[in-house]
Amino acid sequence: MFESLIREAANRFHLGDNAGRLVRSLVDDIFDPAHGGFAGLRTRFDHAGLGDLFASWIGTTPGDNVLQPDQFSAGFGQNLSSGIASKLGIPAAAVNMAGAWLLPKIVGLLTPGGTLPTSRPADYDRWFGTAAPVATSTSRPAPVAPASSGGIWKWLIPLIILIAAFLLFRSCKKEEAAPPPPAEPAATMQPAAAPVAQANPRFGFENVDGKVMVNGQVASDADKTRLWDALKANFGEGNLSGDITVDPATLPANWLDKLIAALPELKAKGLKFGFDGDKLNIDTSGLSEADRFTVSDKLRNLFGGFEISGLWDRAAAALAGLKAGFSGDDLVKALNLMNIYFDTGSATITRDSLETLTNAANAIKQAPAGTKIEVGGYTDNTGDAAANVTLSQHRAEAVVAKLAELGVAADVLTGKGYGQEKPRASNDTEEGRAQNRRIEFAVSK
Repeated sequence: MFESLIREAANRFHLGDNAGRLVRSLVDDIFDPAHGGFAGLRTRFDHAGLGDLFASWIGTTPGDNVLQPDQFSAGFGQNLSSGIASKLGIPAAAVNMAGAWLLPKIVGLLTPGGTLPTSRPADYDRWFGTAAPVATSTSRPAPVAPASSGGIWKWLIPLIILIAAFLLFRSCKKEEAAPPPPAEPAATMQPAAAPVAQANPRFGFENVDGKVMVNGQVASDADKTRLWDALKANFGEGNLSGDITVDPATLPANWLDKLIAALPELKAKGLKFGFDGDKLNIDTSGLSEADRFTVSDKLRNLFGGFEISGLWDRAAAALAGLKAGFSGDDLVKALNLMNIYFDTGSATITRDSLETLTNAANAIKQAPAGTKIEVGGYTDNTGDAAANVTLSQHRAEAVVAKLAELGVAADVLTGKGYGQEKPRASNDTEEGRAQNRRIEFAVSK
C-alpha cells in the first residue's frame, strides 16, 4: 500500500532507508491510542486551525504542497515530529518537510471511500512486511495406560525390556559413532549504516552598489551550476563574488526555480535577502521607501508559501509610525492597509502572513484601554452566497485566534463574516474580486 510512497519520499527528500522508517513512524503515531488514534490526529489539526484542510484529504489523493512544514508540525504535534527525528537520527526540519508531503497522502490512503479508521487496519503488518508473532505450544504424549498387575504379564513385560536393552547394547558396540555435522559458519552481522543528517539548503544575497555577494549550500552540482549561471547572466561575472557549496546531505531547495526566475526583478542596490530551508528573510532598509514596498511585494508574491520576515509594506510602515497615545481609529486605519492571505477556499492563513499579524498584534496590545475591535471577513461574489458567509466567518475567526495566540487579550477582538456584502470594487474583474476578498478591521462601538 505504501511502497510507491516510500520510494518517492526516498528520492524526493534523499532519505534512503529512512523513508520507510519515517512512513511507518507516522502511521504508528497516527494509530497510537496514547495520542487518541486517528480521531486524535484530526482533533489536533482542528485545534491548530487546520481542520478544513485535514478534511480535504479524507478519501482523496492529495497533490503535492497542500501542507507546509510548519503546518505539519502544528497539526501532527511538535513533540511527536521531534521524537521521530530523534529516533531516526535526522533533523526535525527534515521530518517536518517530508512529513508535510507524506501526511496528506497517508490520510488519503487510510480513508478509502471517506471511511475513517477507528483502529489500526488489519493489513497493517503486511504493509510494512512484518508478521505478528506466532504462538508456539509443546504437545505432551498421551499417557500410557498401566499394564494389568495380574497374570503372566507381570513377569513377561520386564523380561521383554531386558532383552531389548541387551540387543541395543550389542548393536551400539558394532556401529561406529557418526561424525558430528560440520559447524555452520557464524553469520556476520553488518552494522547498520548511520543515518545521514540532512541540512537546510541556504542562500544569502547582498547587492552593494551593483556588486553582488552570495553564499549558500545546495544538494547537487547541477543545482549550483544552474544558480551560478543565472547569477552571472543577470549581474555579470565581474560583479559576482562568493561561493555556493555542494553537500549531498542537503535537503531539496524548494525556492531554487522561483529564485532563478525572479533574479531579473531583484536588482535593487542595497537589497539583502536569504533563504534557510523554507524561511525567507528580507532586509530592504538600504532601499528607498518606494523600492522597499515594491521589492517586498514582489518577494511576497513569489514566495507566498514560505515563512517570510522583514517584509515592508504600507501597513508595516503605518503601524511602525503610530505615535504614542494613538486612538482606536488611528489603529484600524493602519491595520486596514494589511493584506492577509488564506489558502484557496479555506480559512488557513498563509505562512507569509504571520509577520504581518505579529506586527498587528504588537500594535493592538498598545491600544488605549477599553478599545474593542471587530475583525470582519469578506469574499468576492464567486460561488454560493451562504457558503461565502460561512467561509468569511471562519476566516475572521482564524485571524482572531491567531492574534489571540500572539498575545492580544481575548475580550478585545470579535470576528464576523459578511460574505460578499460591501464590495470595495467591481466583481467583474479579477483585480476587483481580489480587493473584495479581504479582512477589514473596525472599532466596535
